[in-house]
Amino acid sequence: MILEVHGDVCRLGYLKVVACLLEDGVPRSPDYLSSLLLETSKTAENDAVEQLGLLRTEVNATNYVKLASELGFYDKSTGGLGPFGAAYICMNSASHLKKHITGEDTALLSRILALGESEKILLLHALLSKDFHMISNILLWAAKTREFTRQQAMEVIMEEIYPEALRRVAKKLTDRRRQLVLKELESAARFREERLGYSKVEWIRSRLYAKYRHTVPPRLEWLSDLGLLDKPRRGKYMVSKILMKNFRELEIVLNKPVERLDQSFFSYFVQSVLPLRSAGRQVEAQFLTEAYRVLSKAVHKVRLDVLCLATAYRMIDAGYRSTPATVSQTFSYLSFLYSDRVFANYSEDGSPEVSGLDIELSEMNE
Repeated sequence: MILEVHGDVCRLGYLKVVACLLEDGVPRSPDYLSSLLLETSKTAENDAVEQLGLLRTEVNATNYVKLASELGFYDKSTGGLGPFGAAYICMNSASHLKKHITGEDTALLSRILALGESEKILLLHALLSKDFHMISNILLWAAKTREFTRQQAMEVIMEEIYPEALRRVAKKLTDRRRQLVLKELESAARFREERLGYSKVEWIRSRLYAKYRHTVPPRLEWLSDLGLLDKPRRGKYMVSKILMKNFRELEIVLNKPVERLDQSFFSYFVQSVLPLRSAGRQVEAQFLTEAYRVLSKAVHKVRLDVLCLATAYRMIDAGYRSTPATVSQTFSYLSFLYSDRVFANYSEDGSPEVSGLDIELSEMNE
């Protein structure tokens, strides 16, 4: 669960820029990455309509880099790509942004902010992976309510959904972090009572109102970017036709244990949203090899789970059906078939890493 969000980080498209800035494999501190993000965004052709969350200042850039870290696009511990950022740079959708960063072309700001269908899937996956208890329950409430104002959403989310999310998170934490969450939960239990104690003028000037505004509106805007909420007018939201059309499948995912998110997300939701065609093992092996070549230049160590995630999204972006689980099976097949050229070992934390995948595509077609 993302415990702290800044109210200005409303546009998910900037996370794509963060990922592409890290593709060269050079570790970058949060401050340096923030400066690069601001500079890169300013050099885009500004054709976007005025909207919440446009990146204009160093503070904005710092907050977006923090969000990128929270959502797995940036790994502060290594200064490089997080798993979802690694998946994004392996998608062909990223090519226009890469050209903008290298100076080969100038991107339109509207195109940076807009999300393609496969990009929306990736970002929803990231949100559910990192902020499951908030995003899942906001979606369930929105689908039931259908239409609501921002103020209504702030009250329901902060006074009902947020405390429940804290309770669920606290159950899985230990020691100091658990105590911090329990302390926040104690405060959250009094939010409604405290809000009702203010006059209207006092309320919008209060620190609690600021907390409501930092926590809720960005999440509503993220869901709007993903095409799951529509904004018929300022301060008003309604569920989109896309959400209602695919809600049955999404509801299955949201009601599964968070530990089974990856499996259920690909098995139920992705298959229903996108018109994907089947791919044989050779096709999957080809995409796996291509993804490895991208990642081997972008990250110091290629974790197998990240490679499988990146390959699955590279295939989805190209219109093929895939999941990290099926990619993992294909990797096992290749390691058996080409044991002298496919290498994997274990990192210090026990996770599998791929240290070699030296196969020519022509060999797989023989």
